[in-house]
Parts: sequence; C-alpha cells; structure tokens
Amino acid sequence: GNQRVALIGHSFGGAVAINAGTLSPIVTTVIALSSQLAGAHVAGELAPKPLLLIHGGADTILSHESSQALYDRAGEPKTIRILPGVGHGLAEASDEVFELVSDWLMEKV
Repeated sequence: GNQRVALIGHSFGGAVAINAGTLSPIVTTVIALSSQLAGAHVAGELAPKPLLLIHGGADTILSHESSQALYDRAGEPKTIRILPGVGHGLAEASDEVFELVSDWLMEKV
C-alpha cells in the first residue's frame, strides 16, 4: 500500500537502485553510495526523480570517477558528494553520510 518509495544502494546495489528507480512509478528518489558504473547506464532516464550520489575520494575498489560519470549522465535534479579521504565502505564518514542521507530523505520523500 505504499505510495512513495526511496531506494538506496551501495556499490553494485547503487546500480540496482538506479535501474529500479527508472522502472517503478512509486520510486520518488534514489541514493547511490560508492556506486559502480556497470548496470547504471540508465541514470539519464531517472529524471525528474532526484538522484543523490555519495562516494569516497579514497575509494580503492571503485573510483569516485564512477559516481562522477553517473552524475554527468543523470538529468536534474541531482547532487554529488565526493568525501575526501574516505574509502569504499564510507566508514570514515559514517556520521556525515547518515546526515546527508537523512536530510535528503526528509526533503525528497
């Protein structure tokens, strides 16, 4: 019975969330954390649903350039945050990530 859904995914799950967001009319926003590019080629089809991308600038598993490429492909509205010195799991900035995601959800859902 939900009328609005926010999707969030990390790494491979970021690409899954972006894809699912393009397919479901009840999805109102997508958040991709440390997302990969593979499978997220449809990022441009997500608009006008808001997209938040968060990536660690020191990610050694998936470069933050993956999120930058998704940002470049995506339509508006979109936001990207590259967190300096933060790795793939975003653990070094867990409080900041929690705040970013919480604020985003309060505004977009």
